[in-house]
Amino acid sequence: MSYGKKEEYLHILEKQIRCRKARSQVAEEIRGHMEEQEAFYLSEGMTREEAEEEAVKEMGDPVEAGAALDLVHRPRMTWGFIVLAGVLYMAGFILLNLLQQNFTGTDFVTAAYVKWCVFGAVVLVGVCYVDYSQIGYWAKEITAGLFILLLLGNAFLGVQVNGSWRWISLPVGGVAVNVCLLCFLFVPLYAAILYSCHGQGYKALGKGILWMLPALIICLRVPSLSTACELFLIFLIILSFAVWQGWFAVSRVRALGLLWGGTATLFGAVFLKTFLFGAAYQWQRLQVFLGQEESYYRGVLRKIYAGCQMFGSGKGVQAVESAGPLEGMEFGLVYITVYFGIAASIVIMGVLIFLAFYFMGMSAGQKNQIGSMMGFGCSAVFLVQILFYILGNMGFPFGGMYCPFLTNGGTGIFVTNVLLGILISIYRYQDVPLETKKKRFRWEMSIKRVD
Repeated sequence: MSYGKKEEYLHILEKQIRCRKARSQVAEEIRGHMEEQEAFYLSEGMTREEAEEEAVKEMGDPVEAGAALDLVHRPRMTWGFIVLAGVLYMAGFILLNLLQQNFTGTDFVTAAYVKWCVFGAVVLVGVCYVDYSQIGYWAKEITAGLFILLLLGNAFLGVQVNGSWRWISLPVGGVAVNVCLLCFLFVPLYAAILYSCHGQGYKALGKGILWMLPALIICLRVPSLSTACELFLIFLIILSFAVWQGWFAVSRVRALGLLWGGTATLFGAVFLKTFLFGAAYQWQRLQVFLGQEESYYRGVLRKIYAGCQMFGSGKGVQAVESAGPLEGMEFGLVYITVYFGIAASIVIMGVLIFLAFYFMGMSAGQKNQIGSMMGFGCSAVFLVQILFYILGNMGFPFGGMYCPFLTNGGTGIFVTNVLLGILISIYRYQDVPLETKKKRFRWEMSIKRVD
């Protein structure tokens, strides 16, 4: 059957593609191929109508072509990732419940925890079915909104605990959320903003540093220096990844040298200032962090770990049972080591680190660059959180430690599921060409300016 007009052909082809998000982009790609062929036939002396008809004929049957494209450009089923998340949460829940019973004699299950888990599951499924590119293209606006929301929430609904304002008490249901953990939601937005700086040279590096500020300002206002350090490291890793990918059209070696050399200089200046002009307690904290002075927690942990063995519980049980201040899931790794052995801790942390690197590799290999950046950012959050959690359980003075799937807490569950939902969404839509009206508008404006 002959189809003589482009629009008729494309209309029939689009009907065969079930994914609405892919239809317009696929049609535009096919239109481009047809116009190239049409231009060739025009150069051969054909009339415009003849050239168009020949170009359409070369594309083959639109129904068959559309059906073939439908098989390629459709969302992938993601139930495997959702089941994996459920298994990780279930394993963490069972493990923490056993630990809770061992060192307090109480059950880990609470009504609030169950509600957060159910809410987190709904968030995970909901986010993974959202077009992540829409979040990415409006990243600047969402970042500004989140910054203002956390700033106002902390100012008017903040709750002070031990001199820190890290909690916001919501006026509904008596729920309190952790401000520091919510700051990790800035990360995929930051990654998407870097994508918008594509090809801007060293100017992009400056913008990348400036867009770190909203999250860091919130953390320093709370204050939580450890969370600020985590976020800064994550931002720096993402920015370095963008440089390494060659997105900013700068020298990789020079740009990475500026970023990491500048960071080393900054921390060196802070160290020198603390050494020369800092208060006594600040210098003491720095010595504890560097391992030059024994802290209370490090001393307790040293005694606990000294009694641990490779498999099963050891003499560290008595030490950990007498360490009342350590009670809490921030030190869950300590209890795992004590009651199940060093090997169990290595295996559990190894699995979580492997998954973080797996998600990072999957994201880096995405065809869609904004998806690659956002997924890499979410994976970097998991990796850095796990590493800081391990260091904290080894005695380094990090407050508010959190480990995905292993630490209880409603805000942590919510944030982890949002980030994991974005990762799954990126995987789900990796074969679907995505675009927004906002991007088209930018392209149209740039074309008009050139004309």
